[in-house]
Amino acid sequence: MHWTDRAEALAAVVASTAAVVGLAAVIVQLRHLAEGIRSSARRATYDIGVQIKLVLVEHPHLRPFFFGDVPVPPDHPDTSRIASLAELYCIYFQELVEQSHNLSPGNRAAWRTLVRSMYRSSPAIRGQLDLRLSWYSEELQEIVRTLRGEPGPG
Repeated sequence: MHWTDRAEALAAVVASTAAVVGLAAVIVQLRHLAEGIRSSARRATYDIGVQIKLVLVEHPHLRPFFFGDVPVPPDHPDTSRIASLAELYCIYFQELVEQSHNLSPGNRAAWRTLVRSMYRSSPAIRGQLDLRLSWYSEELQEIVRTLRGEPGPG
């Protein structure tokens, strides 16, 4: 074998090794990017929940309509605010369902328990979902249909 053939073979091995190392580096970067995106999405979902809770901190008299299974009287002065909060909760539930695929099974179960509990404890949320269930994903619709079939409020 001539020295130029050896040099070409060595160059081919070096080039192949560099390509494999480069590909591995790209794969690692893509995994980090994907995790960063999932983390940002989870953080945004938690932020939605915090914003809703802040409204309830500012207006604690509304809590029974979301946690006490108290129906909203038709002439209640905050009927519109309660309806808007119910819609925000439903959007939040939609985000929980969407993000649940990026969670551990334990966290996924906790979020599902939250949705079930809120559905059970809020006629305003049940009303929003009864009137506009088609606005939400098939997965959330299926969860709501399951909740409707369970014994208890709602």
